[in-house]
Amino acid sequence: MLSSPIIADVYIRRSTIFLCVLIGMAYSFSFGLSEHADVASMFIDGLGSTVIFFIESVLLWNIFTYSLPRDATAYQSFIFYILYCVIGVVVVVGVELLLIYLFFRVEFSSFEFTLPARVVCLILLYCVYCSYYQRNKPEEDLDDESDIVQEETKPENIIERITVRVGQKIKVIPVEDLICIKAEDDYVSLVTAEGHWLKDETMKSYEAQLPPDKFVRVHRSYIVNISKISKIERYGQKQLLQLTSGECLRISANGYKALREKLNL
Repeated sequence: MLSSPIIADVYIRRSTIFLCVLIGMAYSFSFGLSEHADVASMFIDGLGSTVIFFIESVLLWNIFTYSLPRDATAYQSFIFYILYCVIGVVVVVGVELLLIYLFFRVEFSSFEFTLPARVVCLILLYCVYCSYYQRNKPEEDLDDESDIVQEETKPENIIERITVRVGQKIKVIPVEDLICIKAEDDYVSLVTAEGHWLKDETMKSYEAQLPPDKFVRVHRSYIVNISKISKIERYGQKQLLQLTSGECLRISANGYKALREKLNL
């Protein structure tokens, strides 16, 4: 799991660039070979196709991330995907037609002949991209109602400090010094202004033991100190929380509701 939004974004960006280069070159060379074009022309066409696919992928990624309703039914989501497919094909074919007409007018008739096959390929590529998005979309898109369970009963054994073994020493961390707690595989990371320390505990145990008026679980991977929140921003269907340390965390839908209740918003 890519627990950091920044690391996840970099990974997705690099993967998208690689995917666009691969698809762009394969797309251009497949049609270039069928038309017996020279290698230089196919390579130039491949670079142009890569740029077009990358621009389209960025647009589609943002559309999928910020415009698809969370509560959309399967039928509504299917309509959205069909609509975006039509828009994507029209954009790519339109740009290709314009470039061919402006710079390679001699080849325009050959391009028109391959147009139906190109449209079919673009639809298949769109399906590949949708599959890629589903596998790499931000973790918050996978949230469900069981993401964050809010306890109705008052937590017991509220703790005031946490002890962590550091080598041969024991470090004592007052809970008010905590900025946030992050899930790190089988451990949790206790983050303060001094640094972070790993402890063999669960997020659920800390959620039950930390003062409920000072801490809130905003995501299945994050518990934050309310006093360490500097601002909350909303981007489409997403919320981003910034801490006093400067770190930004994404908030799940249920986490946002819990935070609003804590802050009486």
